[in-house]
Amino acid sequence: MPSGVSVVRVGVQVIVRREGKILLGCRHGDVFQSGSWGLPGGHLEIGETLIECASRELREETDLVLLEGKVYCVTDPLQSTNYHMQVGVEAIRYAGEPRIMEPDRCSKLGFFSPEHLPTPLFTSSVDVLACFRADRFHLGIELNEGTRS
Repeated sequence: MPSGVSVVRVGVQVIVRREGKILLGCRHGDVFQSGSWGLPGGHLEIGETLIECASRELREETDLVLLEGKVYCVTDPLQSTNYHMQVGVEAIRYAGEPRIMEPDRCSKLGFFSPEHLPTPLFTSSVDVLACFRADRFHLGIELNEGTRS
């Protein structure tokens, strides 16, 4: 575990679909993994529900208004995700047209086929997108007898 890390942070990412394609943004500027493509999202704040966080982040990043959402998946806080547990929230209904609201952090937005996603993918979006493509609530380490105490 990296020095100074003692708790798991919770990231919330929003799966927005249109005509079978998924909305992704290209991270830009002075952000972790600049140049990678990821789902809209961010960190869960104290006092927020998962859906409230998804709604806030979606509005802040894309100007879309979440009208109805549901928790879609949960991922393990592995080293590859910088020890963040990611919660995928599916936007069941939303209003508006996506536009870049944080040009210092996002250079492009686009809808992509789940079978032909751009690369590289933002590390925190990888497992959420894998859950979505596999239609599974969870992907990650499964407890097998003797693997953990």
